[in-house]
Amino acid sequence: MITSEKKFQENSYLAELEAEVISCIKKEDYFEVVLDKTIFYPHMSGGQPKDEGTINNIKVFDVQELGDEIIHKLKEPVSGKVHLSIDFSTRFDYMQQHTGQHILSYAFAELFGGNTVGFHLSDNYTTIDLDIALTDEMTEQAEQLSNKIIYENKAVTASTYAYEDALKLNLRKAPIDLDFLRIVSIENYDECACGGTHVKHTGEIGIIKVTKTEKYKNGTRVEFLCGKRALNDYIAKNKNIFDLSAILTCRTDMLLDNFEKILNENKKMKKDTANLNSQINDYKSEEFKCNAVVKESINYIFLKSDNDVKDLRFICSKVIEDESFVVVLVSEIDNVCNLVIGQSKNLTLDIKSIFEQCKSIINGRGGGSNYLLQCSGDSLKGEECLELARNILLS
Repeated sequence: MITSEKKFQENSYLAELEAEVISCIKKEDYFEVVLDKTIFYPHMSGGQPKDEGTINNIKVFDVQELGDEIIHKLKEPVSGKVHLSIDFSTRFDYMQQHTGQHILSYAFAELFGGNTVGFHLSDNYTTIDLDIALTDEMTEQAEQLSNKIIYENKAVTASTYAYEDALKLNLRKAPIDLDFLRIVSIENYDECACGGTHVKHTGEIGIIKVTKTEKYKNGTRVEFLCGKRALNDYIAKNKNIFDLSAILTCRTDMLLDNFEKILNENKKMKKDTANLNSQINDYKSEEFKCNAVVKESINYIFLKSDNDVKDLRFICSKVIEDESFVVVLVSEIDNVCNLVIGQSKNLTLDIKSIFEQCKSIINGRGGGSNYLLQCSGDSLKGEECLELARNILLS
């Protein structure tokens, strides 16, 4: 088996390298390239995304690990000696996040005995899954310890051990059973088997900030940001806070009180509006009854209004509380046609048949009993529904 030497594990800061092409195999519309050595980290190997970069100025669009080989995927072939170049800003971002993950996982384990059972690093967020439930206080304590380790600027080193020798170390979690293990150590704190890229000193991480926690399976999923990601997040959130304080014309430390005040005022306003709307609908129902068409002792109401379907239903229900009323109401709001048909309990007209015909006209969805039915559709043909109902009920 051909072996691709993983230079990224020897020196995570190496951004350029000369290598020899071992093989270049054509696959449909791309080429799979194996080199004698590489600085390209393979995609999601150990939970870390691939590096971005080029080989001989040709973009490497994917990197995969297959056994002892690192497969580089390119759109053009290469041969002989080639020049590798990675985007170090992306690499360093992943280094900050990955080393930060080790520190945060250590903090939860050290403080609360929480084991990291899952890890995901993407291009904009990182998560760890813990096997314990967390409180806000526990999360803050883990943050404080994590950032203390950063401020102490501890050395981060990686060494390879035979499996049996690795087991003699104070490893945070049990390693996979391999002949040799790469152990990443954070001076005086954490030791863990890992094949990822890491900073040389914890101070390079800058800061670790937990942004979200949520219940996940029987434990907790913790989302966090490190380094420049955390700084960018702070800049964006700080701007949002100052923008909000400008809108509310208050100091930033008064935002919560102001929002609570606004929410309470909004609740009262909604309640007052609902009461007023109910009163208005009561008046409308009385007005509609006064304008009913009477035939054979039955009062018929056919009207188009500007009410939504909820209000139409309320008005119809109020009218048919009285005996001998048949009501057909339509409205057209926001490109939606609403229809409500009802009759008093002392009547037995087949309004359901009329409703089904009207529903078809407006391409509606809905239903109800033979005393009250409603639907809404996307065909604005309310007048046609009223005309159909008039023709059937008054003929």
